[in-house]
Order: sequence, then C-alpha cells, then structure tokens
Amino acid sequence: MSAVLITGGSEGIGLELAKLYAAAGNELILCARDRIKLHDAKHEVQKLYHVRCETISLDLSERNAAKTLYEQVKDRHIDTLINNAGIGFTGKSWEIPLEAEETMVRLNDEALLGLTKLFLNDFIQRGEGTIVNVASTGAFQPGPYIAGYYASKAFVLNYTKALAEETKDTGVHVCCLCPGPVDTYFYMKSGGKKPRFIMSAEKTARIAYEKIRKGRTVIVPGWINNLVRWLPLSVRIAYVKRSKLKSLKKKTKR
Repeated sequence: MSAVLITGGSEGIGLELAKLYAAAGNELILCARDRIKLHDAKHEVQKLYHVRCETISLDLSERNAAKTLYEQVKDRHIDTLINNAGIGFTGKSWEIPLEAEETMVRLNDEALLGLTKLFLNDFIQRGEGTIVNVASTGAFQPGPYIAGYYASKAFVLNYTKALAEETKDTGVHVCCLCPGPVDTYFYMKSGGKKPRFIMSAEKTARIAYEKIRKGRTVIVPGWINNLVRWLPLSVRIAYVKRSKLKSLKKKTKR
C-alpha cells in the first residue's frame, strides 16, 4: 500500500489534503510540531475514512530535521511527498527578529529542499512518485511588510519549476501549489489580517488535489488568484504594501 507524507499535516491545507488522499484509500503519515493537533487530525481522518494514519511530531525548523524525518520513514513505500509546513511574519523587516526569520527560512526553504532531494532520489530510482511543494501567490512578487515570507516562497516556486524540468521523462511528477489567501491560522500566527477575498482550506485542497492528479506543474487555486497574478507588478506591490500597512496600524492601536 502506498503512503502519502504530508508536513504541516495537522491543520489547514495539509489536513484537508490528507482527507482527500485518505478518501482515495492512501495510507497517511502526518508530520507537524504540535502533538495534540496531530492526535486530533489522526482521529478525524481515521474516523472518516478508516485508513492507516501515522503521526510524527517533529519541528522541521530544527537543523537536520529533514534527514531525521527521512530516516524515520524511508523504509515505507511513500509515493507522494507534500511539503506543506511553513510560517511567515508581517511587519517592518528591520523590526522582525532575526532569529524568527532564520527559523522561517529553515522551515520554508531548507527543510523543503532537504526532503525534496532525499525523496526525489528514491522516486527517480523507482521511476514514479509525486512531490508537491506548497508556496503562495506571494511567490510571484515582492511583498512589502511581509518581505521575508514572500521571498521564501519565491524560492519554493522557482526551485520546484526547475526540478519539474529536470525530472521530465523520469516518471516523477514535481509541482508547486501557490494558494492565495486561505482561511487558516496562518494570519493569526503571522500577525496579519485576513483579506476580504479568502478561500477555505477545504476548497483550496480540493482544487489542488484535482490539478495534482492532472499533472499540472504550477497550481493557483481560484479564478481571482489567477486573475490577480496578471495585473501589473507595480499594482500588486502597491496593494500588498497598502494592505499590510493598514493591518499593522490596526495592530498597533490595540
């Protein structure tokens, strides 16, 4: 039986994707930091779909965490890796603590790169497998007052697109999911405010799952998110700057 490994699988998009893969009969391995949320996610998935669901509590922002996770699961027949774990911070770049954004880069980029390389080598030898790297529509542009996060996701997008070219004709599918605003705990954690046009994690995952199965390389869920990407870059930057500044001012007044 094939297994799907999902990082950041205890909530949000990761958990909703887990449900879809479970509904298709796949075994699951969910990795996240919070043991309680993992326990709840496992219980929810197994109650709904009666599939085997293993959980691994691990902080992927720790150094060498990717190797640690790989060593724990490398003997399982994993055929799909979903690198979904990530964090971000809103604020003036010079005021966000250095340690916080170093942690962000280790999680959003280093852990993703490490897991991708380790599993990709196995998948290529096998001649099959799928890797889904989760970025953001923020990967398509600079993001004033959320600069580090947008830059970290630009790395994910471009790295994944390059790998998709390298792995053509290998039997391995590498793709990048770039959701727009999604109704998750991300905004509470990052210090940002939920925008007006926001998509549910369930709908985002459903669109993503369908397009992953169709072999798409870059997946942007929702027609609004697709439309916005093609606005002039200056307009998009100005919008992000204005919205993040507004959010920061409201936060300061509290």
